[in-house]
Amino acid sequence: MAGIKDNIVQTYGECHKITEEGELQKKCSIHNIYFSEEDPWMSCTEEYFYKTKNKTDGLGTWCKKCSSLKAQQWASENPERKRISDNKRRTLPENREYHHGKRKAASDAGYYKEYNKRPEVKARKYADKHRNHEISEKEWIHCKNFFKDKEGDQVCAYCGKKLQNHLINRDGIFKLGDFHKEHVHDKGANDLSNCIPSCRDCNSSKWSWGFEEWYKKQTFYTVYRYSKIILWITEGHKDYIEEKLPYRIIRKRNEGLTTYHYELWSIDSDRNNIECLDTKIRKKDLDLNLI
Repeated sequence: MAGIKDNIVQTYGECHKITEEGELQKKCSIHNIYFSEEDPWMSCTEEYFYKTKNKTDGLGTWCKKCSSLKAQQWASENPERKRISDNKRRTLPENREYHHGKRKAASDAGYYKEYNKRPEVKARKYADKHRNHEISEKEWIHCKNFFKDKEGDQVCAYCGKKLQNHLINRDGIFKLGDFHKEHVHDKGANDLSNCIPSCRDCNSSKWSWGFEEWYKKQTFYTVYRYSKIILWITEGHKDYIEEKLPYRIIRKRNEGLTTYHYELWSIDSDRNNIECLDTKIRKKDLDLNLI
């Protein structure tokens, strides 16, 4: 028996060992990175390691806990690639059927109806639906000027439609309208680094799709306009950023009425709302000394 154990240890090298109780254990190769105080050795079974095509023992080199953390880290660093990967996986016939069954079962059980009644869900949906860029009028002009065409006209950053041809249908009457302050990355920042001018058609078509995933499928896609958008959101916008106020004033509609009031909010370093400090009917009556 001892000879067999010695042979296994010699074959598996430094990442495998057999305990005094005769249990075969495996060492997670990245455990010390995520769990420095924990023992990286654990049972060499599918309970702790994912199954792979590894010819040595058929298990991965990372334990399940570390694999999960590493996957989350990659997803946070590569949101666009994660979105594309998820969409591809969902389109597989077996996965599509599985998710459809799960959604139907949840709907029949009344889960979605109860879920959407939660205050935090309502607040998040409202915030997503009413997300606006926090840029000044001067910053917006610089943004539109950056995307001028060769003739010097302001155009949609996506399709190249000229601003003077940007007509919007209002109750059957076409009126000239400004471009939309488009979020290049749907869940990205609300400042100039994530803002480009977009016509109404492009804004509606893109919706919440990933930028590259959507744009490269469009018939009006060009490498030149794509490169210009990338240049703007990475470096070009930095020359036009103005200093922001250390607070936020929000105009809100009074519940059940057609009147409005103003709220003074404190914000953090990422310009997220922290606390409502003051509420007034008129904007100029807000007490800025509370900041």
